[in-house]
Amino acid sequence: MPNRFYLLILAFIAFISLGLPDALLGIAWPFMRVDLNQPLAANGIIVLAATLGAALSGFFSARMGRWLGIGRLLSLSCLLTGTALLGYTLAPSLAWFAVASAVIGLAAGATDATINGYIAKNFSAGLMQWLHASFGVGITLGPVVMTWVLVNEYDWRLGYQIHSVIQLLLMILFLVTAGLWLVVQRAPAEGAAEAVSHAADAHNTGMLESFGSVRVWLSMGLFFCYTGLEFSMGLWTFSLLTDARGMSTAQAGAWVSVYWGMFTVGRIVMGFVSSRISQNQLMTLSLFLALVGALGYALNLSLWTNLLALVVIGFAYAPMYPALVSDTLNRVGSRHFNNAIGLQVTAASLGIAILPGSIGLLVTQFSLALFPWLLLCLTILLVGLYLIAHRLGNSD
Repeated sequence: MPNRFYLLILAFIAFISLGLPDALLGIAWPFMRVDLNQPLAANGIIVLAATLGAALSGFFSARMGRWLGIGRLLSLSCLLTGTALLGYTLAPSLAWFAVASAVIGLAAGATDATINGYIAKNFSAGLMQWLHASFGVGITLGPVVMTWVLVNEYDWRLGYQIHSVIQLLLMILFLVTAGLWLVVQRAPAEGAAEAVSHAADAHNTGMLESFGSVRVWLSMGLFFCYTGLEFSMGLWTFSLLTDARGMSTAQAGAWVSVYWGMFTVGRIVMGFVSSRISQNQLMTLSLFLALVGALGYALNLSLWTNLLALVVIGFAYAPMYPALVSDTLNRVGSRHFNNAIGLQVTAASLGIAILPGSIGLLVTQFSLALFPWLLLCLTILLVGLYLIAHRLGNSD
């Protein structure tokens, strides 16, 4: 049991480290693009490279975990991330930034899949919620550090150098503790999650057959829209608040951090609440709050309604990803469950890769003021997809 406790702490640290670099680009890009002489929408290339890297390494993560062991895999991931972040500060062109970003994605995808798998096999579903809350800690602290760097008129490169050092220190931590992962034994199967897994494993459904299922495609659409919305909000809010709504760098950076911070708050709260309500009730509440927040953000009635909308949207988004994963069986059925889990991850990666960049092209062509209205339209689409997917999933 002590080893299990230590490994849980290490898993939480790994997810904090996973979140640290993710929100830096949204804060630093207005300054980075000046040095690189790039348009506002060019950060979509960097995001795309990272997303494709994460999708690739996530696909091979199980094999890598067996070959290296979890501890050494985490250590290697931190080494790659730290080196790539340092590479950001030395990169002479956008192409080099894209290469470094792909390396960060490779490291992140392996860490994400490996730790999620470990927690799912060895700990409760409630701890899975709190694992994702620890990711929120990292994704909140990253912008805080970068904002401090920029407000104090240091070069944006210092923010990435600080995070590079953190990742390299974590590399040492995971390397030193790698042996702990080799001796822990899987806990006995218990609870509904194990029953779901066993029911799904009774089927050997081909991927082509799952591709023919409307319910699987609807489920993929949910993940595509949700992750695209989440990342677009974090990526474009700083630019909207500073360039279109008159906020200072310090104010906008602080409120972007608040947005990401609500992911931590929301997941901690819902970790306690989720055992008392159904996943459908949780998603219905979250989608309602997301609609209200998106409408308030688009209307731009005052400074304080903007900030309240950020808080509401962040809190609404927080439990959606874990809730959608947990409700996969109800949406697609046990026959397609195993295939759908992987296809949902693919769709989520594509959402991050495509939607923020597409939004960037539109706001560059027209106006940044268009962004919150696009956000509202995508939120309405997400609500519609969920209502259809939930109804079809419960029609069996």
